[in-house]
Amino acid sequence: MLRIAVLTTLALLMSGCGLMPRTGIPSEALMIADAMSVPAADIPKAKYTEMMARQNGVSDGKNIDNTIAGAAQLIAAGDPTMFLLSGLTPRSISANIQFVAWVPEDVAATADEAVNISSKAFIEASANVHARSEEERQKLLGNKVRYILGQPYGEGSPVHAYVQLFDLVADHTPNLVDAPPFMKTKRKVYGPIFIGAWGGHAKADDVQMTLKMSEQLPAWLYIYSPGLAGVAPRSIMNQGKQYLFIEP
Repeated sequence: MLRIAVLTTLALLMSGCGLMPRTGIPSEALMIADAMSVPAADIPKAKYTEMMARQNGVSDGKNIDNTIAGAAQLIAAGDPTMFLLSGLTPRSISANIQFVAWVPEDVAATADEAVNISSKAFIEASANVHARSEEERQKLLGNKVRYILGQPYGEGSPVHAYVQLFDLVADHTPNLVDAPPFMKTKRKVYGPIFIGAWGGHAKADDVQMTLKMSEQLPAWLYIYSPGLAGVAPRSIMNQGKQYLFIEP
């Protein structure tokens, strides 16, 4: 009981860790990242439009919203921790892919069931996207999610590191809580449930495969993508859509 009390206290202390003070109206991506406790910030839309217009050789900003390649460096500027990344430093939270579920109470009756359902959804989506044959797909369906965490994976504060280490060893049991506002439901949900511990994207194909996985996943499972420099900006992926960190 003492350990549970200590971990609960630490988790509460950690819940706002790394998040920047907010002014104005956040983007959909930023609202979701905040609920994930992933450090992030929006960039002004005018600044984004100006940069994309220069890159694409246009001055009127037409079709800017449909263009995402090459914006990674500017969007990363909203998160100071992204400047610290190198091969010699630990990967920050915002440099890692995060698969996060908030499982509605009418989908799962218990916390354990919520973990199992979200894990199964991840495994099935991964198998459907990555398998090159039905035989390989069946083999991938036999995989298991190695880690279940209650916080984002990556380098954070000492408190974050302690709670993360505990979950990496013992797995996390989610609480039944109010759904985040962006889910637009009054139902309770089990979450957040961070599925697995992942690194970043290594190549352009990785970004596309992750986006394809999002198409296969339930609406209550969101992906934070750190993007890939010179290829794609970081974003929130949900059911095949990408939400960018740009002021509305």
